[in-house]
Amino acid sequence: MEWTTLAATFLGATIAMGTTVLVEARKDRRETFGEWRRSKRELYGAYLATLAQVRGDLQLIILDRSLPDAERIVVAHRTFARCYELRYQLEVFAPRAVVEPALTYFRSVRKLRDATGTGMENGDEECERVFPEVMAALADVRTAMRLDMGTDTLATD
Repeated sequence: MEWTTLAATFLGATIAMGTTVLVEARKDRRETFGEWRRSKRELYGAYLATLAQVRGDLQLIILDRSLPDAERIVVAHRTFARCYELRYQLEVFAPRAVVEPALTYFRSVRKLRDATGTGMENGDEECERVFPEVMAALADVRTAMRLDMGTDTLATD
């Protein structure tokens, strides 16, 4: 056996092995990116859904004038309590560009909770001030999440 045959075999095996490693690395990176994207999509969706549900529940508390003030505060706080877990998850996993508007939205819903507990009524001055603030914060966090996920880019591709 000549040394050129051996060298050619070794070179072919090296190229095949290098190509295989490169393909597997790219595949692994693509799968990791896809999994990360799915996780963020689920977290963002859960965050928005939970705060929207809480916002709706707080609106129902505002409309229910039969609740005594002491009970209204407890019910408003109990309703809002489920938001904290998702807030902390979002603070850990989302980029700062999403966390800042998400916290602004969280705080605006918390202001709504506090106003609800203190007896805010539908149509009064405080209600007219708080709800637009909540909705503007929601629009900002949605935009930040869409930018982070590249949703608009995907739709045009």
